[in-house]
Amino acid sequence: MLPVLRVMFLLGLFVALLPASTAARAAKRCFPETKQCIDGRFEEFWTQNGGLPVFGFAITAQANETNRDTGKKIPTQWMERNRFESHPENKAPYDVLLGRLGDDRLRQLGRDWQKEPRESGQKAGCLWFEQTGHNVCNQSGSIGFRTYWETHGLEFDGQPGTSYAESLALFGLPLTEPKVELNTSRDRVVTQWFERARFEYHPNKPAEFKVLLGLLGNEVRFKWAAPR
Repeated sequence: MLPVLRVMFLLGLFVALLPASTAARAAKRCFPETKQCIDGRFEEFWTQNGGLPVFGFAITAQANETNRDTGKKIPTQWMERNRFESHPENKAPYDVLLGRLGDDRLRQLGRDWQKEPRESGQKAGCLWFEQTGHNVCNQSGSIGFRTYWETHGLEFDGQPGTSYAESLALFGLPLTEPKVELNTSRDRVVTQWFERARFEYHPNKPAEFKVLLGLLGNEVRFKWAAPR
């Protein structure tokens, strides 16, 4: 009996001493809605940085795809709203990067964001991005695109709240001014495009759902036609 207890103790000690990264690699999350799963570092990244509201379901399996910027094949997996890219040469949390799907989708639609109208400076109560010449503002009091941008981001520093750098890493810079556009659900909504996201304002929804993110992963990956 004693040898058995000793073996059980040693096994328990071994498991307890496993590094956190091993546990992360073992994690797996499956989505019956799309019949796809995410695991390892992608699952950890998905969970830590907003989950379903920010990224949506996985829509493909992980596969090696050619990166547009480097020309190299890297492990990639598509979500409804974004694309995860594995960069193991970087230290965490920068070992997973997000695709610039806002830019990609505008290219698909034949829109050159660099030719979009720019503003001359900051508006009162708005965030000003001189790099692209656009403001990010709320649509109703404290509710809207500015608040959403400032309160969501990738988790980099382990500190409460969301820093400017964390929001920038998740959404990127604004590429357009907000204007009414037809979305893929055929709703006419105030829309603003960012490097990695498309913000949509839905005034008739509850406060926490008034700002929703477009399904850019679906649109870019499956080359959806422009809504009409």
